[in-house]
Amino acid sequence: MPITPAVPAASADTPLDTCVVFDVGKTNTKASIINADGQILYRVQTATPYLHTRLYAAMDVDTLFDWFIAQLKILGTSYPIGRIISVAHGAACALLDADGKLVQPVQDYESSIPLPYLNAYRDIRPDFAETLSPLLPNGLNLGAQIFWHARRDPKLFEKVRYIVPYAQYWTWRLSGVLCSEVTSLGCHTDLWNPNAATFSSLALTEGWAERFPPMRKAWETAGHLRPELAAITGLSEKTCICVGLHDSNAALALIIARHSDKTGIDLPVILTTGTWYVAMAPGAETPPPPEDLNAARDCLINIDVFGHAVPCARFMGGRALDLITNGALDTDVSLDTVREVILSGAMALPSFVDAGGPFPGRRGEIRGLQSDSPETRMALGLIYVALISTVSLEMITPSDRPLLIEGPAAHNTAFCTLMAALRSGDVFFCESSSGVTRGAGAMAFLNDHTPPPPTYHRVEPHLITEISQYRANWLTALQSR
Repeated sequence: MPITPAVPAASADTPLDTCVVFDVGKTNTKASIINADGQILYRVQTATPYLHTRLYAAMDVDTLFDWFIAQLKILGTSYPIGRIISVAHGAACALLDADGKLVQPVQDYESSIPLPYLNAYRDIRPDFAETLSPLLPNGLNLGAQIFWHARRDPKLFEKVRYIVPYAQYWTWRLSGVLCSEVTSLGCHTDLWNPNAATFSSLALTEGWAERFPPMRKAWETAGHLRPELAAITGLSEKTCICVGLHDSNAALALIIARHSDKTGIDLPVILTTGTWYVAMAPGAETPPPPEDLNAARDCLINIDVFGHAVPCARFMGGRALDLITNGALDTDVSLDTVREVILSGAMALPSFVDAGGPFPGRRGEIRGLQSDSPETRMALGLIYVALISTVSLEMITPSDRPLLIEGPAAHNTAFCTLMAALRSGDVFFCESSSGVTRGAGAMAFLNDHTPPPPTYHRVEPHLITEISQYRANWLTALQSR
């Protein structure tokens, strides 16, 4: 674990009530202080810890929880923390016994499920028309994880009294209150029926639905900080622990909770970036027909915090960029270098990660990279993720719809410029690259404070002719493979 930097001293401008956002990511975990106006006052992060069991890789939840409690102890000396909210990815859950103890470690979704169990699961999982959740590799469908453990050791699974979504597991650790939440269940889990707004036939038939705790709204107070944790951290026992939500949906929540004409654009389609790049097209009153979503190419429905269906498409863009650049993700690259790589004809062809996406089952390939340097590899990687992002967006929404980019890639000038050149509509980026944190904070304060409107900045497109011709050649190369 990294050494935690010193926390800045409180000042006269420190607000009377701040929120801690506990963002448990696939790669990194963050603890952030945010106020009701959406200002992130402080952030610290650590690499998300894992452990290896006999059967699968798992999240090291105890080490992570100890880290977070240590941060709360430090942060509480400088900030008046009144509430805490957790966000996490949607492909994990905690299996708890009647006493609230883990029956087994929380599985990492990239762990392989033995083929006989995976095939048996595929025979019983609901049709895409019911769940609008595509069939995904390994444990990315949460239902596949639960099915494996229920079948491989029925006696052990009998001890499972509660199945708790991952974000709400942290709520339980902090408050002692068990709950479930719709964004955590309504994201490629196979466990939710968007049309009926209830558990899927799989969850009901297998008896899993009755093991999930009661449904609560993401912004509601689930309970208060456990007394023993209050004593350790020095925080008040009245510290509110919010229900929490799915991470990509937190970024979306910030937009839909306070979108208005003040932004100057229509409700945009959103591209959240990080380990996963998720294209989200909010605004649908009802779920679209299944035939409008290509399940084989990782199109799906997510459910937003208000229970509405949101067409989405995803791919593991951050992981692909890491592989293409050989881990040199901090390399700066100019538009001149991007132009050089485009004109050279060098290409990265999908897919570099076996985790769904619009081109599943293909093996990633780099062609024609004659000048191989950290800068040219970063340029090639940015071109690649821009092209895959464009494909993902076009599968769920027209190209002329305004696009808002949020997350780490929002402050990458080359990436944003390429996206603006590839789309016919306006492209904007969020002033803050921390949409998940700001969205979670907005949810934590929702009952008391109207979330501030997001700040958008328009991106000027460049290299329009060059990337347009390059994309045509890239698509031709894809078809010829």
